[in-house]
Amino acid sequence: MKSKAHLIIGTLSAVEISLLMGLSLNPITVTTAAFLSVAPDIDEPNSKVLDKLVSKKTTKKIHSTLIFTMLIACFYLYTKTEQSVYIGVVLSLIAISFIEKKVTVNHTRSIILTLVMLLISTTLLIYNVNAGIVVLSFLIALFPITNHRSLTHSALIVVLIFSILKYIEYSLHIKDLAIIASTALISHLLCDIITKRGIPIFYPFSKKYFSLANLRVGSFLCNLVEYLVIIVLSILVLVGFLKKLNI
Repeated sequence: MKSKAHLIIGTLSAVEISLLMGLSLNPITVTTAAFLSVAPDIDEPNSKVLDKLVSKKTTKKIHSTLIFTMLIACFYLYTKTEQSVYIGVVLSLIAISFIEKKVTVNHTRSIILTLVMLLISTTLLIYNVNAGIVVLSFLIALFPITNHRSLTHSALIVVLIFSILKYIEYSLHIKDLAIIASTALISHLLCDIITKRGIPIFYPFSKKYFSLANLRVGSFLCNLVEYLVIIVLSILVLVGFLKKLNI
C-alpha cells in the first residue's frame, strides 16, 4: 500500500488497540507508532518515505559530487604510477562509469540515510542514552540498505522491535509503548501481505513470499480497500472515544 495509507492505518490501529485494551496513550507512544507504521518502507530506495527524509534533488547533487570527486581521485592515483596521462584519463572514466552504474542515485540516498542514522546512533551511544533507544536506532539504521520487503517485512523484525520497545518501556517507564507501537508495525505487514507481491513473513529462515490477496498497489481496487479500511478504523476509534467519554 501507499505510504500515506500505511501512516493513517498504522496510527489508527495503534489508537484503536489502546482503546480496546484500555492502554495508556500519550504523545510518545503515538509518535513512535506513526513512525513504525511507515519505517519498513525505508528499505525501498524509491519510496516516498525515503524521499521525505532525503529528497531526490539533494541526492542527485550529492551523487554527482561523489562521482566527480571519485573521478579526480582515480586520476590522481593513476598519475602516481607515472604512466601516460591519456591512459589515466581513459581508465578513470571507465572506472567511474562502472561505479556509476552500480551505485545509482537511489542507492546513494539509501547509503546516505544509513550513514546519518549510524552517526546519530553512535552519538547516542557516546552520550550514554538509554541502551534500548541506542539498539533500536542502530537496527533501524540498517533498514535503508536491506533488500525491499525482506527483513523489514518479516515476523522477526516485529519480535526484535517489540523486545527493544519493551526494554525502553520498562527502563524509561513509558507505559504500554511496546504493544501500541508494535501494533502499527504489524498493521504495515498486514497491509502488504494482501498485495500481489506479499511479504517474506519467515525471513531470513525462508525467503518465500506470502500473499493473502492479489491487490496491485495503486490500482482502483487497492485504493478502494485502503479507503474502506481507513473509514472503518476511523469509525471504530470515534466510537471508542465516545464510549470512553460515556457519551
